[in-house]
Amino acid sequence: MPDYHCNWFTRMFWLHWFELDHVYLHPSRRNYLEHAFSPVKAFNGRNHFVIPYLVQIPYYVWIGKQQSAQPLTDSSKQSGWTRLPYNPAKPEHTQFSTYIYGFTWEDPQADIAALDMQSGDNIMVITSAGDNALAYAAHTNGLTIHCVDMNPCQNHLLELKLAALSTLDYSQFWSMFGVGRLPNFKKVLDTELSTELSLPAYQYWHSHLDTFASNTSNSLLASLMSLGRHNLYTTGYSGLALRCLAVVTKLLGVSKDLKQISGASSLTDQIKIWCSRVSHNLLSSTSIHILDNPLAIWRLMGVPSNQLKMLHDEGSMSQYVRDTLDPVFLSTHISSNNYFYRMLICQQYSQTCCPDYLTKPAFGKLQEIARNTQDTTFNIHTATIVDTLQKMKPGELSKAVIMDHMDWCTPDEADAEIDALKTALKQGGFVLWRSAARIPWYVANFKALGFKVEAISVRQPNTQTALDRVNMYASFYKATKP
Repeated sequence: MPDYHCNWFTRMFWLHWFELDHVYLHPSRRNYLEHAFSPVKAFNGRNHFVIPYLVQIPYYVWIGKQQSAQPLTDSSKQSGWTRLPYNPAKPEHTQFSTYIYGFTWEDPQADIAALDMQSGDNIMVITSAGDNALAYAAHTNGLTIHCVDMNPCQNHLLELKLAALSTLDYSQFWSMFGVGRLPNFKKVLDTELSTELSLPAYQYWHSHLDTFASNTSNSLLASLMSLGRHNLYTTGYSGLALRCLAVVTKLLGVSKDLKQISGASSLTDQIKIWCSRVSHNLLSSTSIHILDNPLAIWRLMGVPSNQLKMLHDEGSMSQYVRDTLDPVFLSTHISSNNYFYRMLICQQYSQTCCPDYLTKPAFGKLQEIARNTQDTTFNIHTATIVDTLQKMKPGELSKAVIMDHMDWCTPDEADAEIDALKTALKQGGFVLWRSAARIPWYVANFKALGFKVEAISVRQPNTQTALDRVNMYASFYKATKP
């Protein structure tokens, strides 16, 4: 768990400091608790009350029950989902201090049309923010959904959504994930959500209370660190991108015009504003130059260098951005049917334009799923895709949705993953993915291992029709195991 261990100096200093008052803080106390009792809930924190962010007194709150001891991150089984155990000290997990994606950036409508889900399907999906996995569950009964992410914080976010579905009413749920704010989040976390969360997820959200509520610290440093963050969707790497976008659009003089687009009553009005006042300024050479920087595009949009190279191999950043944005604003109505771009502009959803899982009908269905195990089940894996697939029985998996993940891979990594997919998928099972390239290099790798590959949709240069409501990717593919 995060903050479980103190460094040598801190451990020695506070141990001897409290010894002066005859309070003995030997590490064996915690070890004995975890040996003699099974942990129910725990929180490791730092008290900042003396001199905030300079003097940090370590403390923990620990609740256990008398039965056989289990590891802190042992499997957490709730009514409609299971968080599988993982080792939080492994390097692939410790590299992440927060989530990259506070919202999912792939259109579930396109996924659902291609998946043709049936009751009994066993589906693997990259967790991201969990939005699409929830959309699948709201659409089709009787699914087993494996949500996989190497970043523990992405799974903490999905777990929080499932816990909120299980315990909160619709108005509270909407406040948290529609508006992205819940002023009494700490109280709700401790009194209602905590019983449904795994230990690592509870630790994370207790350490990030200002995600949904105003910063509780009065210090100047804390205020400066939270500058621009005011709700869930302005946190994480994607939140940094939203805050930067707000600054850039103001500097380019199109901020108010984009706000008008987000509330335009018709597609005709939207197109008029886009073409006459926004497109030229937003797609300027300055904006393109910022996006073409490998560090900026990774930090702001989560685009790795491998994927950026694929984009450049088929054209320029300028062409790619124009082919992404023009079709979206010319063919999809932002205020009523494109919650992705409305989120970018407004930094929250509206009840008439939001992800499927936030609608009232879906909330009712998902709440039933979260509260019982008789229908759809979520298995949450904090691991790599290959590790997750290798733990499945051969032929266990029906379908997999790996988003744009293969764009991130080296050839050796791609081969290992495709081979693992081939083993885990049943005959006739298939994989869906998106790519920044119209013809991804790894199509040949899928074919070499016997998959039948077909392009569901490919975006052509200078098109004015969006592939889906996001239109961020140049292609959408399906590979079927014969």
